[in-house]
Amino acid sequence: MNLAVVGRTTRDTLPLLLVTLVSILVFEIFFVRVMSELATELLGFWTRQPGLKRLIQMLVGGEVDLGISSTGLITIGFVHPLLFALTWTFVLTSSSRVIAAEIDRGTADLLLALPISRASYYLSVSAVWLVCTALLAGAPLLGVWLGERQCALEAPLDYAKLALVGVNFLLLLLAIFSAGMLASACSSRRSAAIAVVLGGLLVSLLINFLAQFWPPAEPFGFLGLLDYYRPLNVVRTSTLSPRDLAVLLGIAALCWLGGLWRFCARDIPAA
Repeated sequence: MNLAVVGRTTRDTLPLLLVTLVSILVFEIFFVRVMSELATELLGFWTRQPGLKRLIQMLVGGEVDLGISSTGLITIGFVHPLLFALTWTFVLTSSSRVIAAEIDRGTADLLLALPISRASYYLSVSAVWLVCTALLAGAPLLGVWLGERQCALEAPLDYAKLALVGVNFLLLLLAIFSAGMLASACSSRRSAAIAVVLGGLLVSLLINFLAQFWPPAEPFGFLGLLDYYRPLNVVRTSTLSPRDLAVLLGIAALCWLGGLWRFCARDIPAA
């Protein structure tokens, strides 16, 4: 690992990271406030709307009913589309900089002329983004804690269970991050690298959606990435599913190693 590359990557990443973290904190604080005031009304509305109820169940990975605990209810804030948009935008923007962005800017030749190996460069940027991803996964939990300090819920939240949800979220982000690294290492254009991973995520969401509403698609639900991120199920069982852990870790490891191999082996076009 090279400290100069770590410092450069940190400086390039910090502004977007801070904006993303602050946005997540603000969202979760307001989400807790809404839940503290409207939880009963919202649950009653969702349970009377079968279509909306199934959509929420697809996101949280469990049955949403009037008997749900405060901790279970708050997991909706861990699957909100805004949270996904913020975190996935950061992950895709960052991971696509491995080499595709350098080629786009015409700086790849200068970068690779430095007295460091490609593996060292790849490991250095990966270390920075691993820390960033951990911060992103922990931000919702911190936001919920800050929100509860301002607006108490009907029952105290179980932060030990929410911490497990945070671990599940971290593994989900790592899988997406590694896929972005692989796409960037294989591409010469940043836009193409982002488009490939984003397209895969959209297809994954579509599969999870169809599996809830269209019986013929139900057997294929395992192909959707959100089938392995189920916060409500984690809260109810107080444990992480070995299946979910294995799949997300497997995707992350295979994509990251594939990106490392491709980056070290490929020819980099001249600017």
